Amino acid sequence: MLVEKEIQNLNKLIVDTLSDNNNHIADDISDYLSSKSKRIRPTLVFLFAKAMGISIDDRIYHLACCVELVHNSTLVHDDILDNAETRRGKISLNYKLGNSLSVLAGDILLSVALKELVKCSAVEAVDTFAESLYLMCKGEINQNFTIGKMPSMEEYIKKSEYKTAELFKAPLVSLALMYNKEYKNNLYDFARNFGIAFQIKDDLMNILKTDPTKPIMSDIDNGIYTAPLIFMQEKHPNILDFQPEEIKNLVLKDDEVINKTRDLIKQYTDKAIKSIEFIKDNEFKREIIRLAEANL
Repeated sequence: MLVEKEIQNLNKLIVDTLSDNNNHIADDISDYLSSKSKRIRPTLVFLFAKAMGISIDDRIYHLACCVELVHNSTLVHDDILDNAETRRGKISLNYKLGNSLSVLAGDILLSVALKELVKCSAVEAVDTFAESLYLMCKGEINQNFTIGKMPSMEEYIKKSEYKTAELFKAPLVSLALMYNKEYKNNLYDFARNFGIAFQIKDDLMNILKTDPTKPIMSDIDNGIYTAPLIFMQEKHPNILDFQPEEIKNLVLKDDEVINKTRDLIKQYTDKAIKSIEFIKDNEFKREIIRLAEANL
């Protein structure tokens, strides 16, 4: 990996940052963060910085640390909301500590993340993260009030943007604001489209059950209907009258619905890649494109 050294340095920074915030559940939080993770958000921060010719300095490490801690904070809180038993193949914090302490664990991660963000010495970055966090919460709230209802494709894309793309937008837009404001819109467009493609792929995998570390088909069981189900409703307008098992079987057997969902992922992936045409060809740009195409 082209930024392996930077990710190793980031992991050490995360450990050091948390050790400076000692509390009774610090070891549980550290263990949670040590679970196998793609570190996709900080990886993109480092890759974009290098692709754009920006030297990796302390402020970029603080930015990368911030987004990784915010991401994990949201996962802790998501597991509480979903009553999830596992996360990344390990027992979830809510099952290990209980909901009350897990809420506080997520809050600790968020507070430490904000400390790291302040170290970036960029008011614009603070404002960017604040807006993204607000929209992420808005996305979760909207989803809660639409459980059991089939969204339009437009509503689904907007939810995906709020829930997932915002946490790609925040660090990449902040990077541009901190180092080269000229490319703010380009990085915004990349993050939005990459994040939407990332979420659609995750929703598809939830149905195709290819990730053993995640609950299988939990979205359908929980009354959350994603792109494959929206396409399926075009064939079966009354699909919400079916039992969850019937719905699962219909989707799994329908190659056309699966392919339509893959085409949708490709649309947003292509938009993401097009948005970084301004970056001259280099190995870091090629790695960014490879990561985007991994959603296909």
